Amino acid sequence: MENTTKPMKKTIVPVTFRTIAHFFDSDDPTPEHARELSDRAEEKIGRAVLDAKDPLHASRNDHLEIHLPASDLTPERKIDIPAAVRAHFLLRADELQRNARLTQRIGFREFRLTIAVCIPAFAGMVATTRFPHNDIAFLMQNVLVILAWVVIWQPFQSLVFDRWTNAVESKVCRQIASMEISVLPA
Repeated sequence: MENTTKPMKKTIVPVTFRTIAHFFDSDDPTPEHARELSDRAEEKIGRAVLDAKDPLHASRNDHLEIHLPASDLTPERKIDIPAAVRAHFLLRADELQRNARLTQRIGFREFRLTIAVCIPAFAGMVATTRFPHNDIAFLMQNVLVILAWVVIWQPFQSLVFDRWTNAVESKVCRQIASMEISVLPA
């Protein structure tokens, strides 16, 4: 029986830097293979991967090409730069996962606070319905509805959107770290 699975098309993601100073964090004194990337480099690589294809469906077949001026390239840098990119994006992915766990913890605390605020607010809304023609009761009812919506929204934001965003960003960072990486002269 023949294997009819098509091989995945390799996506080449080129990223060009005008100088090595734009690539590495100038405040990091560690050797280049473990040095952190500059914020500019992290953003530029991340955006290039995002623009090249759907990063959530990136594969190990994808290839990141980092272009630097030939004058900045040495044989050691051709090895150290891919190692630094992988280490940086794995570290960033771990940081985002920690943030997701913290966001979840905060979200559950916010949820408990929401319950503590919403139960009295709902009771107040029910109590004000007994006075349908009283302007103050009508105003209180609307204030309590707004208060309930505000305190319900925050844990929802934390537990759903913020946590999901951190998880997706972490996955993208891991995808970048798993890509084939080469360093070429610009």
